[in-house]
Amino acid sequence: SAIEIFEPLSDEETMQLARQTERRMFAPGETIIRAGDEGETMFVVNRGSVKIQAPETADNNGKTITLATLHEGRFFGEMALLTGEPRSATVIAIEESEVFEIGHDAVKRMFEANPYLAESLSDAIAERRALLDANAEAKPETMEQHRAGIFAGIKRFFRLS
Repeated sequence: SAIEIFEPLSDEETMQLARQTERRMFAPGETIIRAGDEGETMFVVNRGSVKIQAPETADNNGKTITLATLHEGRFFGEMALLTGEPRSATVIAIEESEVFEIGHDAVKRMFEANPYLAESLSDAIAERRALLDANAEAKPETMEQHRAGIFAGIKRFFRLS
């Protein structure tokens, strides 16, 4: 319940989700996810820390750029879980790290039980994306476009009406 995108969940929904997560351990330097890979899961850092790296491109002269370091309570991989988009970054454990992996089936059951949850999660993710987008300005129409796009992707990926 302390994870920001899961704030819309009831206590019962949070407990149901927790029961369906998988605990995973990663050694220092071990890749958790790789940019471009398909994925239907997201991760929450329970212990340790991970670094988010941008894919190597011509724009960054083929060098690896670390975008962020995430510690306990932070999450990553949510767009692949919720919309089926390929992974947009590589995530590597900095130190021995324990993460909880949340899968597509667990979230699908929650959406089926609570149809309004997909919209609530879209709002939370759109806010996060807008804040992280270096080019985003605090324009209401930009936020609404983010939210609408994410919500449409969630509905399509989970086959929600």
